[in-house]
Amino acid sequence: MTMIGRCGARGAQVLVFVCTASLMAGADAQERGAERAPARPSAAEHVSVELISEHTSLVPGQSLQLGLLLRHEPHWHTYWINPGDSGLPTTLTWTLPPGLKAQDIDWPLPKRFDVGGLYNFGYDGEVVLPIALSVPSDAQVGTSVHLAVEAKWLVCREECIPGKASLTLDLPIVSEAPKPDARWTMQFARARLAQPQATAWKGETRIDGDRVAITLRGPGLPDVEGLDAFVEERKLVDNKPPHIRLDGETLIVDFAKSEYFGTSPETLNLVLTQPSAAGVRGWRLQVPFSAATPAAP
Repeated sequence: MTMIGRCGARGAQVLVFVCTASLMAGADAQERGAERAPARPSAAEHVSVELISEHTSLVPGQSLQLGLLLRHEPHWHTYWINPGDSGLPTTLTWTLPPGLKAQDIDWPLPKRFDVGGLYNFGYDGEVVLPIALSVPSDAQVGTSVHLAVEAKWLVCREECIPGKASLTLDLPIVSEAPKPDARWTMQFARARLAQPQATAWKGETRIDGDRVAITLRGPGLPDVEGLDAFVEERKLVDNKPPHIRLDGETLIVDFAKSEYFGTSPETLNLVLTQPSAAGVRGWRLQVPFSAATPAAP
């Protein structure tokens, strides 16, 4: 069955995305020796997805790293927690043995995509969305656990195609230190580099008419060359690139206010990104609003 819909529009500028339902190949587990059954990637339209683990086993009482590995075809992208002007973030629904708990996606630094004058935030190429898995201390050594997740995403170029896949992974529970899975060492190393760094900077957010201005102060502020900024929360700022400048020892990030802005929250979560020799580096900090702003009448 095909589904046709509009994936998003903003103000007077409307972009119609045509969405068709994708046909998915399910992910089956295969045995590999006596240790575990590795998952197969799910081949979907314009992106393949796979559930992977940084280690070949789990240990009672420890937290280990899983990841949703996405490989996009050139010019196609999926979405960050805040997708921008259109789109939907990738979601995961887990089915796990009792006692195991999967944390929320630890979102990597996003990219900005200009799609016909609309701005989307997300990922292209190969990316790992990391997920921490907590193992209970009473997990039985010598047994194997079956991890299952339903992943849903929206992959876009100019048209958008929704996709979903049921992915599985079987891992043994052992008492000794787990061994890294050599197949995914590079992917998880890159995933760590793609995480925003915490900072000691202090900041403040002010509403000035139709602008949302964020001022940052502190040691090690980046220069403005190549610097971009994103807000995790939706409907606070417009999704066009902000104006960023240094004023002495103060970094000012100036967004247009979202047309959907209502009452200002206590804080917003700001992410900064900048090209570097190692790829892209970035920072994340929570910035308080200077005062509550009443909703527009």
